[in-house]
Amino acid sequence: MVDIEKLIEDSYNIEKGELDLREKELGDDEIKELVKSEKIKMVTALFLEFNKVGDKGVQAMAESPNLKNLTVLNLFKNAVTDEGVKAMSVSKNFLNLSELILSDNKITAKGAKAIAASGSLGSLISLWIGDGLGDEGVQALAESKTLTRLTQLSLYRNNIGNDGMIALAKSKNLGKLMELNLNWNYIEAEGVEALARSEVVKNLTQLTLTYNAIGDRGAKAIADSTMLKNLVYLDLYEADIGDKGARALAESKNLINLETLILIHNDITEEV
Repeated sequence: MVDIEKLIEDSYNIEKGELDLREKELGDDEIKELVKSEKIKMVTALFLEFNKVGDKGVQAMAESPNLKNLTVLNLFKNAVTDEGVKAMSVSKNFLNLSELILSDNKITAKGAKAIAASGSLGSLISLWIGDGLGDEGVQALAESKTLTRLTQLSLYRNNIGNDGMIALAKSKNLGKLMELNLNWNYIEAEGVEALARSEVVKNLTQLTLTYNAIGDRGAKAIADSTMLKNLVYLDLYEADIGDKGARALAESKNLINLETLILIHNDITEEV
């Protein structure tokens, strides 16, 4: 059995308010004990990446009177499902949460809908979520009336297609986004064209579309976009781009602030 009090002592940076419990093989039982400790009352950032935390552990966090000061919660690569997300979405413990990382969990469109409708998560600036949202889940986030402060949104590996991109493009509430991660999805040129025309991306400085077959047509849509003029970083690793797409990006008169362009593993000749 893990000595929770000693674990807290060894992992708590009091000066920064950070409790770093990454890769500690913690499950729901350990989390239940953790949240009972008064030593965590002043914790503002809780890092739980690469553990075994499931819905019961999240429920315990949502109900604990000792976690009301959290601003950052990282649950990357755990075992959280939609039920855990629902508990989180109605908890008053997370009213001050600005960063929530739930990527590489077992969250579907139902979980995305819970977050989108949450009255407790409206302070979020950064949201990472996955990995089974699909187009339906993305649409829920795009139409959310509460997620209006987001500047960073990571939706990698969520089975998102063109319909999801079109939903994002139509969003009236995500115009503050500065970083958008769409890696490892099923987005094609049609979806990129919709996004490139949208005011949603007008403040983007970073866009990643790794492992999406956007092709030359998608690359040209990005190059021709007047909405993407603030891009500083663009990652199109293995995106089915050829010489035409690469040339369009290189000659773009819109991507004037671009500093980093990644085109590795595409079908581009040395001549271009």
